[in-house]
Amino acid sequence: MTKEALAPVPNEVVDQAIEWSIRVIYNPADEPTRLAFEHWLGAAETHRVAWARLQSLGGRFDAVPAGLTRMTLEKLPKARLQRRQALKLLSLLGATGLAGWATQASKPWHSLMADFDTRVGEHRQWALADGSLLELNTNSAVRALFHGQVRTIELLRGELYLISGKDTASPVHRPLRVATPVGQFEALGTRFNVRLYDQACRLGVTEGAVRMQPSAGESTIAHAGEIWELNSHGVQRQPGIAAEAASWVDGLLTARNMPLADVLAEFSRYRTGYLGCAADIGQRPVTGNFNLSNIDTTLAFLAQAQGLRLHSLTRYWVRLSA
Repeated sequence: MTKEALAPVPNEVVDQAIEWSIRVIYNPADEPTRLAFEHWLGAAETHRVAWARLQSLGGRFDAVPAGLTRMTLEKLPKARLQRRQALKLLSLLGATGLAGWATQASKPWHSLMADFDTRVGEHRQWALADGSLLELNTNSAVRALFHGQVRTIELLRGELYLISGKDTASPVHRPLRVATPVGQFEALGTRFNVRLYDQACRLGVTEGAVRMQPSAGESTIAHAGEIWELNSHGVQRQPGIAAEAASWVDGLLTARNMPLADVLAEFSRYRTGYLGCAADIGQRPVTGNFNLSNIDTTLAFLAQAQGLRLHSLTRYWVRLSA
């Protein structure tokens, strides 16, 4: 038994179908957009074929947040989506369902919106146009919005380390800010680390100072060596050393009497699958500098050092016990 070969569809038509998916499925379209889509769909048989194949990727898309269409369409003229990446995203939407969109860490549209992003386990650095250096930790994404009066880096997901540039090419002084859903941080000639949680951010200043501005609170200055937590209503000083909190820049996790369960939660950020431990050892204190470049090797070392047993059903399910 043979299968009939699929009719070829031009690449530009596939691109058009992807853009129409963004316009009319991800967000409700207005009447002119709907009419324009119907006109495009009926203009050629290849349009109908491309649309049908794209939708066959399946799934409901009504859980995608409002505003995605606008941000995506703003980005498209500057850097068109690669066809393979866009198709992969649409397929992912269909496969994960509504539940997969519920948590901060599993929002794949961030990579669609982002100017810079990393995968799970990846760590990268970029030199920005203003002379700043941007580093992203595992599974992170940012947008860079540099305008005439201000430089803004929007942290969409994960963690960044920023060394502020002097912006010498600009004729006017432009503040450099990191924006998050709960507030923003303004660099005052500095190096600093920002990690985004569900309802808060953690700031560590390794050099200089940073002005913290909650969404609904008063601003505060953080100085070198300090760690702070910011939420939408205020800021609070946290224990710890800023340089150690940013040790991921050097490929390390620095733990100082950190509960074993927390150490494993940190390791989990750099790998896929389940990683945990028995409840009776979860609070065991762990101290050391751990290599993040190969989590499996690090886990074996940790288990040996702590006298623990390492159970692996597959590489995606690992558990420690006494």
